[in-house]
Amino acid sequence: MPMQTLSIFLPVRNQAPTLATMVAECMAVASQHCPDYEIIVVDDGSDDATGQQADLLAASYDPVMVLHLSEPRGYVAALRAAWAVARGEYLCAYNPYGAVGISELPRLLTIHRDYAVVLGYRGQRATSPLALFYAILVRLLLGADLPDPSLRFALFRHDLAEFIPDQVPDGLVHGEIYARAQRAGLAVTQVEVQSQRGQEPLASAALFELITYYQQGGIQQRMKLGVLLLLATFFLWLARRRR
Repeated sequence: MPMQTLSIFLPVRNQAPTLATMVAECMAVASQHCPDYEIIVVDDGSDDATGQQADLLAASYDPVMVLHLSEPRGYVAALRAAWAVARGEYLCAYNPYGAVGISELPRLLTIHRDYAVVLGYRGQRATSPLALFYAILVRLLLGADLPDPSLRFALFRHDLAEFIPDQVPDGLVHGEIYARAQRAGLAVTQVEVQSQRGQEPLASAALFELITYYQQGGIQQRMKLGVLLLLATFFLWLARRRR
């Protein structure tokens, strides 16, 4: 059964020259797979002509709507804003600057009906020691098997907005929603997608954000983080010895 309504979240900042192409790509994919869709462009505090360009696109195309954030607030804030106004049965959330383009969305739509969350993952992804360490640590902290936690490409059922933590790093929000839905007994899954823009190396900042995020909790959470850092280090050492 095809999806009846779909919302595509498109966060942008200072992308005036490429915004029209991004929107056109989203519309081309969505129109082939859903009879009723919307593109929610969130202008994350741009200081170029992105806001004006977004308004022009919204005036020209019915499926396009625009939200303006007065200052840059990051991916999670933009996601919250879009989710608050989305009317689709599912929200497609992704990083338009990432390694996977919106053309991979049909892979997620194929099986969406059976799941509250569908995450994309790359079969070929970064395997640097830092990326492996990050993946192991995310798995231990969230209690969920996420082979590609740095990739933001997902379908979320509309009613899962409450699963976004109050404070969470941009790179961890999809994993947190997935893990919380799983713990709530909802059906979740992951689908392999193709990287179209080369590898997306994990920045050391993502690891720093993750550690800072968990250190902000109580003493038990900080103790857990310390233990898991030691375990992750051990698993990484073991994995490298076996290679």
